[in-house]
Amino acid sequence: MSTCINKSVRGFTLMEATVVVAIVGLVAAFATPKIVSAMREYRVNMALRQMTDLIQRAKTQAVSDNRTITLRVDTANNKAGIVTLNAAGAEVGVQYIPLPQGVRFVMPSGTVPAPTTGAPTTLSVSFPAKSGVTNVYEQGFNSRGFPAVSAGTVNAIYLGSYNKTYAALTINSVGGMRTWKWSGSQWLNTRTGRTGD
Repeated sequence: MSTCINKSVRGFTLMEATVVVAIVGLVAAFATPKIVSAMREYRVNMALRQMTDLIQRAKTQAVSDNRTITLRVDTANNKAGIVTLNAAGAEVGVQYIPLPQGVRFVMPSGTVPAPTTGAPTTLSVSFPAKSGVTNVYEQGFNSRGFPAVSAGTVNAIYLGSYNKTYAALTINSVGGMRTWKWSGSQWLNTRTGRTGD
């Protein structure tokens, strides 16, 4: 009996395996920073959508309930929610929504221009502070869905991830919202890609 060895069926040589591992390592080395940056930007954008949706929900609830609804932002714990009141108007709780992992209420460092005319740039959340509490801010929305502020007031919420990616949300005195992306030196409107109003 003769044994026939098929030379076309064999494994990888050590050299071939080393080359494949080196190529995979190079691709991973170049791709990883871009993936990390994309994930950071995705999380900040998701937080921006969450805040926009939460404000819209507060405005809608204020109109449908025909009473003032309060949005509360807790910057120390990176969460925001709508204050729940009982029939007598006493607070019974807050339905908080946490920001995505790695995202917090923060502004870019250094001197930062305002995303739009009149937007404050001194705090990460420009809503009025909750009485007697630090790092908690509240904004009421009246029965018409407008923020309970003076005419012409612009409020801002700034979000960031690992001091690399930043976004902002501005809301004017009639409830109009705009979202912004930090380009490193200026704010760009997320819809138009341009600066300013």
